[in-house]
Amino acid sequence: MLSDKSTFRLLSAPALLLLAALTVIPILLLFGLSLTSWSLLVPGSFKFSFVNYAERMFSDENFVHSLGVTFYYIIVNTLIQMTLGFLIAFLLFRYTKLRFLRAIMIIPMLVPPAVVGLMWKMMLIPNLGGLDYYLGLFGIPAIDWLGNPGTALAAVTIASVWEWTPFVIVVMLAGLDSLPRSPLEAAVMDGASTLKTVFYVIIPMLRPIIIVTLLLRIIESLAILPVVFMMTGGGPARATEAINLYAYHVGLEYLDIGYAASILVAFIFILLIFCTPIILSSLKSDSK
Repeated sequence: MLSDKSTFRLLSAPALLLLAALTVIPILLLFGLSLTSWSLLVPGSFKFSFVNYAERMFSDENFVHSLGVTFYYIIVNTLIQMTLGFLIAFLLFRYTKLRFLRAIMIIPMLVPPAVVGLMWKMMLIPNLGGLDYYLGLFGIPAIDWLGNPGTALAAVTIASVWEWTPFVIVVMLAGLDSLPRSPLEAAVMDGASTLKTVFYVIIPMLRPIIIVTLLLRIIESLAILPVVFMMTGGGPARATEAINLYAYHVGLEYLDIGYAASILVAFIFILLIFCTPIILSSLKSDSK
C-alpha cells in the first residue's frame, strides 16, 4: 500500500509533467536558440555562437532604447497603479457609502487587453477622440497623443493604469477588510491621525499583501504588449517599444530567430532582477 506522500507524488506527476512541457522545455529551447546566429533569411546560418550576447545586443541602439522603455513600464506604471490602487481601496474601505462602487471598479480589468488598446486608440484620435473633446471644453487644444513620441508613452501609461489599477484596488480592499479591528481602534483611541494610522498601522499589517501585489504588477507590467501593439505598434519612432515587442519585430518581421531569442532571454533576466529582491524580502519577513 502506498504511503500518503507517495500517493501525492503519483497523483501530482501528470500535472508536473504538463507544467514542464509547457514552461521548462520551451525556456530551455529559448536559451538554446539564443546561442545561435539562426536567421530564416540566411541559409545555413544555424550555428552556435555567442555573438548575440557578446557583440550585437549592447551595440544595438534599438535594443538599448527598448530596455529603457521596459524600465519605464516597470517603474512608472507599477508605481502609479500601486499608489492609486491603495488610495482608492482605502477610500472605499473607510467610507461605507461608496460600497456600490466596488463592483463597478473591476469592469476595466475584465476587458481583453487588445480591446483596451483599441478603445484607447479611438479615444485619443486628435480632434475626434473623446479625450480631446473634454480637454477642448477647458480651452486646451487637441493633442496628437499617439503621433508624438513625447506623449505616446504617457498615453500607453494611461491605458495601462486604467486597465490594471482595479486589480490593485480589489486585492488591497480584500486585505483591508481582513485586518483585525483592535489595532485600528487602538490607534483611534490614542489620537493618531489618519495619515499616521495608515503608515504605522495599516501598511505594516498589509505588507505581505502589498509585496505579492507588487510582484504580480511588475510581471504584468511587462505583459503590456497587446495594448501597445493595438495603440501604437511600438511607435512613433519606437517611443513605446518595450523589449518583448522589439523581440517580436526582430523574430517575426525580420526573421532573425537567434537574436530574437537572446532578447527574450534578456527579458527573463530583467524580470528576475526586479522580482528576486521582492521574493527574498517576503521570505525573510516570513521567517521572522
